[in-house]
Amino acid sequence: MKLYGFGSNGSGQLGIAHTNDTSLPQLCHLADDQNWPSPIRTIKSGGNHTLVLLESGHLYVSGSTKDGRTGLNLKTDLISQFTEVSNSTFGGSKVKLCSALWEASVIVTEDDEVFTLGVGLKGELGIGTGGDDSPHRLERFWPSEEQIVDLSSGITHTVIILSNGEVYGWGNGRKGQLGQPAMIVWEPRKIQSLSLKAVRAVCGTDFSYLVGDPEHGHHVVLGSDKWNVKSHAPALIPGWKDVAASWGSVFMLSKTGGFQSWGRNDHGQLGPEKHPAGFARISAGSEHALALTDNGTDHGNVAAWGWGEHGNCGPGPDPQGDVQGWWNEIPASRFGRGCRIVGTAAGCATSFVWTEEVSHQPIEGFEQAKPGSSP
Repeated sequence: MKLYGFGSNGSGQLGIAHTNDTSLPQLCHLADDQNWPSPIRTIKSGGNHTLVLLESGHLYVSGSTKDGRTGLNLKTDLISQFTEVSNSTFGGSKVKLCSALWEASVIVTEDDEVFTLGVGLKGELGIGTGGDDSPHRLERFWPSEEQIVDLSSGITHTVIILSNGEVYGWGNGRKGQLGQPAMIVWEPRKIQSLSLKAVRAVCGTDFSYLVGDPEHGHHVVLGSDKWNVKSHAPALIPGWKDVAASWGSVFMLSKTGGFQSWGRNDHGQLGPEKHPAGFARISAGSEHALALTDNGTDHGNVAAWGWGEHGNCGPGPDPQGDVQGWWNEIPASRFGRGCRIVGTAAGCATSFVWTEEVSHQPIEGFEQAKPGSSP
């Protein structure tokens, strides 16, 4: 397996062994020059730091290490290669879920312990108004018979979903993104009066998007309606397969291949009206999106669009730094003959692609597809 990053990199958050932005995918490095020991489960990005969680339950981090946000006890303010965080940081348990806020991180272990790291000026750490650079283990705040099944964070707030569909959250809830009353929630609080049993959550800047089971398609947006992220939401999303949220937009893929998006679109965040058919997966960053396309083979490509000033959508944005009205396409072949793209992730003007069976052929670049053209 190989991991590639492109986009904003001033703090080394791409893990590509330097701190320059790049519009072409570059190979991410491990600090010990070893290979990734197991497949990647997920990647989460904060303002200037990145978390890579492996299927084995091991966590790797790169970027800013200020205020303890990565869980590493280092004398340097940044690292530009992915470095493993010892499981001893989290009580000796492996990691099940993770999320990243602007200057903080949230970790859920396989034993369902919740740890918060970093800065908590608006309740991001869930421990009240105090805090220091050390990891903080939260006291159990949910019923003992339930497990945490999903976790998501925005810039300054976090929500978790339990196995019974209940939702808890903490952090900046002044826009109602953590339910009522709308306020800073300094410690975990149950979100009351939900009309659905939640199974997934994704967060924007001032909203939380909660989704129920695909059979019924119930969903709700809590928080601000800026950019019409609430008022333009469809009534139901039956048969949904994947959901994602940028700072001001929501994206949904259906099991039948359908794609819907709503919210902010001043930089082309919602994607072109005509887009590649057959998205298999969607990832959303701050103001851009990546979609893994399904072309009927094991060699799907990646489509990127939205605000791409830092190169996070690939080369060739318009003069405003946008990929708007078209998409940049990253073919699997650009990573080497026989390569298979298995995952994508997007963060704060950062993008990641991971692959299997990568040859050592160089990446030549991107292709641009205009609306109505064949990608």
